[in-house]
Amino acid sequence: MKRILIFITALVFFSCNSTDNSIENNIEFLTETGTPLAALRSAPFSKGVNFSGWFEVLDAQRIPFTQYTEQDFADVKSLGADVIRLPVRLNDMTNGAPNYTLDPLLLKLLDMAVDWAQKYGLYLIIDNHSFHPVNHTPNDVDKVLIPVWSQIARRYRNRGNFLIYEILNEPHGIPDERWGEIQGRAIDAIRAHDQRKWIIVGGTDYNSVNKLSSIPNYQDPFLIYTFHFYDPFLFTHQGASWSPPLEHLSGVPFPFNAIRMPRFPSVLRGTWVEGAFRNYAADASTFKLLDVLDKVVAFSRERNVPVFCGEYGVFIPNSPPNDRIVWYDFVTKALDKRNISRTSWDYYGGFGIFNFDGKGDFNTDVNVAIVQAMGFKPPEQIEKNNAPLTSGFVIFDDFPGRDITSGFWGSANADFSFYDTTAADGEFAIRMSNFERYNAFWFSFPRNGNFTELASRGFYLEFKVRTLQPVQFDVRFIMEENADSIPWRYSFTVNRNNLTPNGRWQTIRVPLNQMVDQGAWVNLTQTWLDPRGDFKWDNINRLEFAAEHEDLTGISIWFDSIKVIR
Repeated sequence: MKRILIFITALVFFSCNSTDNSIENNIEFLTETGTPLAALRSAPFSKGVNFSGWFEVLDAQRIPFTQYTEQDFADVKSLGADVIRLPVRLNDMTNGAPNYTLDPLLLKLLDMAVDWAQKYGLYLIIDNHSFHPVNHTPNDVDKVLIPVWSQIARRYRNRGNFLIYEILNEPHGIPDERWGEIQGRAIDAIRAHDQRKWIIVGGTDYNSVNKLSSIPNYQDPFLIYTFHFYDPFLFTHQGASWSPPLEHLSGVPFPFNAIRMPRFPSVLRGTWVEGAFRNYAADASTFKLLDVLDKVVAFSRERNVPVFCGEYGVFIPNSPPNDRIVWYDFVTKALDKRNISRTSWDYYGGFGIFNFDGKGDFNTDVNVAIVQAMGFKPPEQIEKNNAPLTSGFVIFDDFPGRDITSGFWGSANADFSFYDTTAADGEFAIRMSNFERYNAFWFSFPRNGNFTELASRGFYLEFKVRTLQPVQFDVRFIMEENADSIPWRYSFTVNRNNLTPNGRWQTIRVPLNQMVDQGAWVNLTQTWLDPRGDFKWDNINRLEFAAEHEDLTGISIWFDSIKVIR
């Protein structure tokens, strides 16, 4: 069917030095008119988001479970969404060969997510996100994929059909024929226990549109065929450190505008980005983008199967904010017109619906324009409350406290757990083992980090800790890092002078107002700043426990009952 694109150029002249970044002044509006062909069969859901970074860890012991809460499910429902795609590294959360038994802790935590989805009437896609962007999908991945899906299907066979199984995220580097065979065996493994739930299947080359036709025509009436959409890649992934060397690229506009194209970074000369940069006008053509989606529709109509865009989005840090809005608006409407269901990548994070790369507050930090462009109803935004905290609170006690999230960064050999069962109090303690220098775990305070009153009124940071060997590590509060704030640190060093290495639980109390100004590591510029006396308690982003001074190879340290008290 004939397609018409209308381009309406704003009648405003601007120079290269213009600081006006409004949509009306700097870019072209683009609207698809007419009625393109659409998929004849629909998925049971229409639109939603990915809950990334939650179950995407190497083992269940590292799952930052309170990164998402029941309230997040309620909030997503209020947007008008009807589905959440939940990436889980299922293949990594087993006890290994030969049985590949899933970790009971994973299943315990996953059950809670399933319960919340059911409570709020949301479809939940359990997406096997056992994925590495560079390493190829193994030709023998079936040895773990089949037992993993057998266990999941057995566990959830009696739950409602709001649960959906996605066999594997973005297989790549594996022959089409081999992947088609393995995927068929995974379908059979699921159907041996659960005959009615929908299953999502996809092609190779990172769930490429061009590989949809290479998927075998499986004879199963409850299959949904998925693809991912990040075109044009230079625009959607500029600044992405995991897709080198795009981390050096910024300011690429959408749609293509020769006047607004940035100067090509010299550091990228000779890389694949140079050719893509030259071809950007063609790659960013809206005709080309729509042709890709029309291929999906043609496949769907030929097979008479529902299709699903499991991921689409634009990375926040280096993309022009207004152009990002236009891209979402254009792509979302194009998907809707073609009857293609979708889940954006992601919710909290670099592609998320908030005003920054990370976890935001639903009532104060949502990017309203982005949410509207995605076809959702945004919540009414109120002024953020940054009034000083006046009472103590729990940071960790089995789980992080309310409105606190946790995380961990460590080298490959680090052994870390949020769920060690040798707790001082309650069910769980935190264990860090075999940490190399600068490895750390942390707690973030995304809603209110104003500790001014707590510090001035003599509050303490209190925690329980034990170790069997002499250790030295830092506990530190860190300010937020952004264009207006340097991440200055206030630290306290734990060593054998205040922690006896006898294996017994001991309580350490650190007066906030007696911690030491240590300086700042600025991630944006990868530079260290010596102390300047600029640390402020009114803008605290996180609390870290870090192996700042030395490697802690072969050493374990346990933590429990972390709180701020008076």
